[in-house]
Amino acid sequence: MQWYVEQFIEEDPLRAEMYLENDNSRAQVDFLVDKTEISPGARILDLCCGQGRHLIDLARRGYDVVGVDLSEFMLGKCREFAALEGIYLRLITCDMREIDFDSEFDLVINLFTSFGYLETDEEDQKVLNAVARALKPGGRFLIDVQNRDALMKQFIPRHWEETADGRILLAYRCFDPISGRINCREICIYPDGRRKETGHSIRLYTYNELDRMLKSAGLTTISAWGDFEGSRFTPETERMILLSEKLAG
Repeated sequence: MQWYVEQFIEEDPLRAEMYLENDNSRAQVDFLVDKTEISPGARILDLCCGQGRHLIDLARRGYDVVGVDLSEFMLGKCREFAALEGIYLRLITCDMREIDFDSEFDLVINLFTSFGYLETDEEDQKVLNAVARALKPGGRFLIDVQNRDALMKQFIPRHWEETADGRILLAYRCFDPISGRINCREICIYPDGRRKETGHSIRLYTYNELDRMLKSAGLTTISAWGDFEGSRFTPETERMILLSEKLAG
């Protein structure tokens, strides 16, 4: 079983609590609404929506939204939070490569480094191809990932911290410059002595690599930012936020 299947199918209340809607997520929605110039009532797909911290806010603002995620547990949390406000959402449990939409969306979003999990660049390309198919002609795709250049300048191979609830978290990371992947082993030691070990492997793309993949899918990059404040993308910015557009016709 691939690491992302094992981790995201698992019911993990702690992960759900980590990514609850907050002032930052609402500011991120402000940013994407402004920068994508999305029209009121437009149809939006949140690819890897998790428990809906962006999706619910978009629905609250009157957009026609659909959420896709591999984790039924996280989608269940999304339904719960939306129901508290009387919001109905269309949520789909699905591998991101297998979304089955054809020219339906004005905007697709993929936020918080939810790209690069798959085994090869070819598999990641399938995701972008599916995104392009899902967009209407002239539709836009906003993707937010870690900036590989900045991360390499401050790369920390070992890290540990103690959480407020008494857990000790240990992380061992290595970067493979050949594959462009960060491989991480994580150990959680609970206050009662229980120990849980997980791991992940994420492909970090440079701007040029991701831009070429978007072009291959039929998407043209039109803007790039380094954070959700709208700063210019540089080798030092923490994020790489790209906005691309599907050619009309």
